[in-house]
Amino acid sequence: MTTLPRIAIIGAGFGGLAVAIELKRAGFTSFTVFERAEEVGGVWQANTYPGAACDVPSVIYQFSRYPKTDWSRRFGSQREIRDYLQEVSVSAGIRDHIRLNTAVTAATFDEQSMCWVIELGGGETTTADIVVFATGQLSEPAIPMVEGMQEFGGAQFHSAEWQHGVDLSGKRVAVVGGGASSIQVVPAVAAMASHVTVVQRSPSWIVGKHDWAPLGLERVIGRFLPSASALHRLAMWWWFESRFPLVLRKADPVRTVWEAWLRRSIRRALRDPRKIAAATPDYALGCNRILLSNQWYGTIARPDVDLIRSTVVGLDPRGLRTSDGHHVEADVVIWCTGFKPTEYLSSVQIKGLDELDIRDAWRDGPEAYLGISTPGFPNMFMSYGPNTGSLTNTIVSMLEYQARFIRQAVEHVSRVGAPIDVTVSAHSAFNAELQARLADTVFTTGCPGWYTTPDGKVTTVWVGSHVEYRRRTRTFDPAVYKALSPNAAENPVPSTTS
Repeated sequence: MTTLPRIAIIGAGFGGLAVAIELKRAGFTSFTVFERAEEVGGVWQANTYPGAACDVPSVIYQFSRYPKTDWSRRFGSQREIRDYLQEVSVSAGIRDHIRLNTAVTAATFDEQSMCWVIELGGGETTTADIVVFATGQLSEPAIPMVEGMQEFGGAQFHSAEWQHGVDLSGKRVAVVGGGASSIQVVPAVAAMASHVTVVQRSPSWIVGKHDWAPLGLERVIGRFLPSASALHRLAMWWWFESRFPLVLRKADPVRTVWEAWLRRSIRRALRDPRKIAAATPDYALGCNRILLSNQWYGTIARPDVDLIRSTVVGLDPRGLRTSDGHHVEADVVIWCTGFKPTEYLSSVQIKGLDELDIRDAWRDGPEAYLGISTPGFPNMFMSYGPNTGSLTNTIVSMLEYQARFIRQAVEHVSRVGAPIDVTVSAHSAFNAELQARLADTVFTTGCPGWYTTPDGKVTTVWVGSHVEYRRRTRTFDPAVYKALSPNAAENPVPSTTS
């Protein structure tokens, strides 16, 4: 291994760019960011569906060192966030380090050369001393495989793979799913289609979205008073941080009152008993992602919009069939069925020491020390890894904390001149603590969403506050990692599953 390590960063969304920015600021230049899309932006490059926007205020949904003060609205749109990330890639001086339209298909740790052999989509092979996976938890669209999908006579596509050439005007559109993308897609589609039918397995808890275009005074302050803008960002960050206790089970009394108020709001908005039943969650508030929308209930209350609480079991030439016996006539089917967050890194074949496959290491569900390192995979780090999803504050802060930790790890590797691997004991202790604490949260009360594996293990969300995570990742601890000898194969890797 070279003294100045060669670093491969996989993914150019917020996570990958955060790591690249941190490395560049620390003086590292021997890194390459591999991005499979034609531009940087991650989910904000991929998700171009109508109505796509953020549900975190833009003032805190941005890099701390690259504040943007002229957002067009309080919550940034997909296009605006994508453009912001492109601008940052230029202003941060990392644009020349990015290879676009370059997918990574496999990464294998070679125990002879003590480096990672990386296979690219076009058949090219490259090597790196350190690999950082920043592919995110929301990068692989999930489309349920149901009977007759090839028989459907109309267009069908996932919301993350929107077919803009399909004209929805005057069409009967079936939207499958009731999550974050659906509540943005359905109001936009309803404005074009002749009829919309939403088929959702489980409804979401939805609250109002306090969105607005900044007034003239706000724009002036943002542009000419940077200290005031910084104070605004800090205040908003702490406001969101203060919501963390709501995920704990001891907050159940507050949750019960809030749920009652939301159920009342649903009844008043919909009136129709059938739609009320289909739109009202039967699980604890906060157990799944709380969504923001000012248009959802008004849209599904319309006579030309139907809401069915069921699952899709099949398609035929004229539409789709649901498990409760409905047949939905449709010209277009839009799958708003989310992603595969519990199958993290599934798009890349990864092998570590002793040819240990990441799928085998994670056969009981993805897990990592601080969500960053997994034993048996030396010099491999993750951004937005297992159990680092943020629900009460901005994910961008979490990604910046991880980037700082990874930068320190890179500096340590440079000093020791050998690959490092997180110890099994540290990894096991961390994840045992994590799962024990999760038992005291709302996430283990039977959530219908994507936080858990089929066996019920919570693998996506962070259990504590951002303040705690920042503290735990502030300083890289060399004692938690072991440097490998030249003959890494002589150090067998124990099972890392708990």
